[in-house]
Amino acid sequence: MSDAQIQFINNLSYKLPQPSSVVTSRILKRMYFQNRGYKEGQTAVIQFSSGTEYIDCKNSSLVVKLKFNSAQDATDWAGGFGTGSAGNIIKNLRLYHRSGTSYCNVQRSNLYRKTIDRYTESDDWFRTIGVTMGYDIFSNQISGPPINEASTFVAVIPLDHVHDFFNPEGGVMLPPNMAAGMRMEIDFASLAEVFHLDQASTDAPTDYEIDDIYIDAMSVSLMDSASASVNTNASTKALSYVYRDFYTSQNSQSALNSVINIDVNKSVAFCDSAITVIQKQADVSNLDTDGMLTTYSPGLWEYQLGSVHYPNQKVDLNELAYKNALIAFDKYKMKDKKTAVTFADFLERTGSYSISLENDTSLALSQNPVNASRSLHYQCTLDTPPPDALIVTVFMSYLSAARTTLLNSRVDI
Repeated sequence: MSDAQIQFINNLSYKLPQPSSVVTSRILKRMYFQNRGYKEGQTAVIQFSSGTEYIDCKNSSLVVKLKFNSAQDATDWAGGFGTGSAGNIIKNLRLYHRSGTSYCNVQRSNLYRKTIDRYTESDDWFRTIGVTMGYDIFSNQISGPPINEASTFVAVIPLDHVHDFFNPEGGVMLPPNMAAGMRMEIDFASLAEVFHLDQASTDAPTDYEIDDIYIDAMSVSLMDSASASVNTNASTKALSYVYRDFYTSQNSQSALNSVINIDVNKSVAFCDSAITVIQKQADVSNLDTDGMLTTYSPGLWEYQLGSVHYPNQKVDLNELAYKNALIAFDKYKMKDKKTAVTFADFLERTGSYSISLENDTSLALSQNPVNASRSLHYQCTLDTPPPDALIVTVFMSYLSAARTTLLNSRVDI
């Protein structure tokens, strides 16, 4: 064993490490939408003005100032965002490269984000970052008093919680080849999807408006030599930017119908997981109920991909359904990865019918392909025919790879 190894093992190494950073500046910059104010049902548009700078998406956020309006003398109501957050306002989301290439076009983003956040984030996250997003604003009194007519709620939504495009594999920064001139469109949801009254009231908010909205982006400038190296790679080989996207398949289910069958008509090369959630149709359009509530309805269910059945045996127990949800989000094996969804929460607030389609969660690109000959199908027979009409939504998560040169971009899925 060499002297250097002995010194290192015994913590006797006093060598000064060589500087390796190529970053020259790292500051927060605001990028504003085309309009400062919007109302429910409208579409907000922004074109990123990052120039030649990189965007550190992990430290960037979408800032929204929300105001709920009601009749002039209505002052006895208060509420919050139910099991969701201020992210409830983002119903549909679209991202385009400046050349016109579509990076994502997703529906029911608010329901997907609420489900993903609940399973992937810890209680500590909900007490800190989740507070600024508006989670548990009145159910647990975590983030202060409920929203009322006299208050304006300032939501700070981490950019990687707006869409997983801003949470790429490997944690790389968004390069200027993709960020500069990128267009983002947000369709705002209805009031009933966004807001939930703390208790039933004769007076209630009639609509909501956005007083201000912008992106607080962490802009990073690199040394000229580092930027030139990346640009050379972009012009010769193209930059590969891998991220998760999802496809939404939504069906209405009539009352007293206990059999659910949904085909997911989307072909992808790397399907990551499938998540099905069930909502009461009346809850989505009622202020007195939580539009983001997804209880678990006991039943016999499975997914079928071609001739393969997942999770092999049909799930017939609540406990096994909860276990499969934890496996789908890699919480069962990775004990250090915390989740805020307890078994009680799973049954009452954040139920899902989830599976993982990865062959090995420890290996990259181990997901399964879905195509015309290997289509994904969800089937379920509920134990009790539901007395109410339901909305059944299947989210199929998959990997996308954006390959970007200096001027153009294309997406492989």
